[in-house]
Amino acid sequence: MDPELLRQRNAFQKHAATTVAVQNKPSAPANSHTTYSSEAAKAKKKKTTGQTQNLSKLPDFDNYAANANAASNATNFSTMAKIVDYMKKRHLNQQQWSLTLQEILDELQIYDLSKRSEAFLREALPNNPRLMMESDKFAFRPPYKIKGKTSLVSVVKKHHDDGKGGILVSDLAECVSNYDALLQQVAAEVIVVSTQVNKKKDRVIFYNDKDFAFPELEDDFKALWRNVSVDHLDEKKIEEYLQKKGLDAMKDLTPKVRMPTQLKRKAAKRRMNQKVQNEHMDGVLEDYE
Repeated sequence: MDPELLRQRNAFQKHAATTVAVQNKPSAPANSHTTYSSEAAKAKKKKTTGQTQNLSKLPDFDNYAANANAASNATNFSTMAKIVDYMKKRHLNQQQWSLTLQEILDELQIYDLSKRSEAFLREALPNNPRLMMESDKFAFRPPYKIKGKTSLVSVVKKHHDDGKGGILVSDLAECVSNYDALLQQVAAEVIVVSTQVNKKKDRVIFYNDKDFAFPELEDDFKALWRNVSVDHLDEKKIEEYLQKKGLDAMKDLTPKVRMPTQLKRKAAKRRMNQKVQNEHMDGVLEDYE
């Protein structure tokens, strides 16, 4: 071999041995572990936001429970009102034998009643004043024990003797179905007066006591009553005079005085001194205030 080539070969090997090799660091793959990853942070943020939104969409259990209790109470009282009304109709139709709660529900065709509602009815129905219970059976309790004209007259007379006044026709209608015909039969023994109870028109039945005789007024008293003139006095002055004498007027029968209402005038709107914004028409616009 040529000695020159051998010399160059040896020199190349020495130079290669003394030269430090620098290699490029391989780039980490996308799925390798790093201290911070923007994509992982974004995914975590999206997951946290989604969980927060899901928590915000969860129902408010307190309000849900309150609404459920209100609906349950409304259902319970509605069912109890149906039962009372049905027992009243049975009483007026001469079906006055008592029934158990299950028999009442069967006749009303109420089959989807929950156990809680049934327990509520078993506890509340015995305390209902319009029902009476005997040996776990219920019947309608009428306001008075009236079945005919004899019992009607006796009840009205007892009220008269006890100083309780009369009885309402609406209460009589819950005792017998033919109350109008019954009133016509005892028309000579009772007095019926129209009235208003709880903003509803009604009538009161009083006993006609024929033994009571109103004392005859003296002619002098009648003359004084007719000669007294109150035309120059208004209702307020008459009420003040009666109060001075120790007499109180009936508040329900006194006329209501309506005070004249004064209409409020609308206050005039004042224009604030605002600067004119149309600066390009500064020499054209005029202010007339």
